[in-house]
Amino acid sequence: MSNITQKVTFFYKNIHEKQIFDTIAEELKKKKIIYNYSKNFEKKAQIGFYCNIPNKINSEISAIFLGGMDQGRVIWPNIWKKEPWNKFDLGFLPGNNWEKRWRKSNYDNRSLTKYGVFNVGWPKADILFSKKKNEKDIINFKKKYKIQSKKINILYAPSFECFNRQVEVAKAVKKNGYNLIIKHWLEKDEKRYKDLWQTIKEVNIETLKIYKNKTIIINPEENFLKLLEFVDLIITDESSVAYEALIKMIPTISVKDWKIKRHNKATARIVKPSDIVIKCTKRTLSKKIQEIIKNKKYSKHKLKNLRFQEFSYLGNSSKIIVQIIVDFLKNKDSIKKSKYLCKPNKKKFFLNKIKYFFLNIIRKFLNI
Repeated sequence: MSNITQKVTFFYKNIHEKQIFDTIAEELKKKKIIYNYSKNFEKKAQIGFYCNIPNKINSEISAIFLGGMDQGRVIWPNIWKKEPWNKFDLGFLPGNNWEKRWRKSNYDNRSLTKYGVFNVGWPKADILFSKKKNEKDIINFKKKYKIQSKKINILYAPSFECFNRQVEVAKAVKKNGYNLIIKHWLEKDEKRYKDLWQTIKEVNIETLKIYKNKTIIINPEENFLKLLEFVDLIITDESSVAYEALIKMIPTISVKDWKIKRHNKATARIVKPSDIVIKCTKRTLSKKIQEIIKNKKYSKHKLKNLRFQEFSYLGNSSKIIVQIIVDFLKNKDSIKKSKYLCKPNKKKFFLNKIKYFFLNIIRKFLNI
């Protein structure tokens, strides 16, 4: 039990961001620490947890998390130049690879929080390691969607559905006779994603026509991680689901000659698959699915190593985060000795400071 009297507020934009915080909330509840959720980022809070950067931080104490495992992938390693953390008190990272990115970027003051950045793991994943709760969730989820867990289940979970890619997947999966599960992230009809919402509705209808008896369409509001208990293979474009699949060492395929665009007026581009996925082409998709499923040990050793690099403290992240907060509230200086505290790369820090000092002088001189 904790004697902490401050209230924690979890700030989130959608259900998927809320799921990042749910297991932390459970841990706070055990310690009898009061918490609430809010979509109002202007709201004042005593302790504010964020995975988005607000226009103004109105929390007395603030903590920042990533909103997804592949956040800012196109500008790695330094995402902080576009998403600065320097106005937050504490920052939390999900694994060793993210700590490495941070160490490569900590010459940039925008990557530094006021009191420290910590490698604590991915709290969202804790749900899969809470045995009592997880067993109940699995049974309920399985019944709700009538999932045949003893059959081969292929999950299609894209970032942006377009160009009838879901139909291509349905045909490729049907060729092999496996079950198909569909999971999109867009949970409601939003003005910003009007085109995407309509596209999803249309391809879902078409998919059911093609492969009705063996297709399950999951409510987008569901926690994606629950599906990891039932699927053998994931197909995506460049979604962060490829990273979360590593939690259960499930292989992911990305089709490298697919095109992607966010809405009808956007310019289409070729998909940029993550380095952690298995790549194939549209022509070889069906064959690649069969190849992976028939070889059940496909890349398991590699997937295990990738999981180790991407996720720290699986099943214990929320406990660690809450303990850091409790220690911080008792004594801000105490967390400097925390084993979870990320240490800056001092040599890299010094060299890059010099480099960027002179670059800034040149830019000012050239007025660029």
